Amino acid sequence: MPTPEQPGTDLVGTMEQLDATECMDLLATTTVGRVGFLLDGRPVVLPVNYAIDGHTVVFRSAEGTVLNKVAMQVIAFEADKIDEDAHSGWSVLAQGVAQDVSEAIDTTSEQLRKLSLVSWAPGRRDRWFRLDATTLTGRRLRVEAAGPGA
Repeated sequence: MPTPEQPGTDLVGTMEQLDATECMDLLATTTVGRVGFLLDGRPVVLPVNYAIDGHTVVFRSAEGTVLNKVAMQVIAFEADKIDEDAHSGWSVLAQGVAQDVSEAIDTTSEQLRKLSLVSWAPGRRDRWFRLDATTLTGRRLRVEAAGPGA
């Protein structure tokens, strides 16, 4: 497929900012995202399987893994869906403090641990984390045919 930047094409790329509702709706359409955080002053980004419950992102980890370091840290969570053939896609970024809810006894944490959250990684994933985003942004890139006179 030609791209908008190629001369002689009748395609136009558009970038759309997404509102919070649309961001959460899109996050609910996939199950793999990335958690970004600082470890010893250096950025780390790790893929995770996740689930959405309302406005909460939930992911799991195994005991003793580096991902457990996110507890009570400000983290970034990103998920996206890209169509390379159509040169389009979306990306959502959520930021906030990760909370370890593995052993929390409040009703909300107990409900989160009952979510259907299948990890693709082998082994037990007994540590549960929640992220209630304090910042939520997203954007969608679309490539469409140019209108008349473009």
